[in-house]
Amino acid sequence: MPNPSPLTYWCLHLPSLALAALIYLLMGRLVLSFILDAGNAAMRLLYAVTNPVVATVGAITPRAVPPAGIIVAAIVWLVAVRIVVFMVALMMGVRL
Repeated sequence: MPNPSPLTYWCLHLPSLALAALIYLLMGRLVLSFILDAGNAAMRLLYAVTNPVVATVGAITPRAVPPAGIIVAAIVWLVAVRIVVFMVALMMGVRL
């Protein structure tokens, strides 16, 4: 039996890639926030891309957690969601 095309399971591959990209962008934001100031063009771009995720996690995180902790919590949540996508793919018999 031939292997199906990778495009057959795009509904699993696309979210996995998007989640990986967001995780790496959040890691970059966390590291660069200690090095660069917020007015830098690179930081403004990172803030614009990652703010929806950070704001969502910040809404469910206690106010006592510092901003760097919220970013770490966002990374943990995204890794958890990516694991769920991976488990769904395994149950469907797909290799990601």
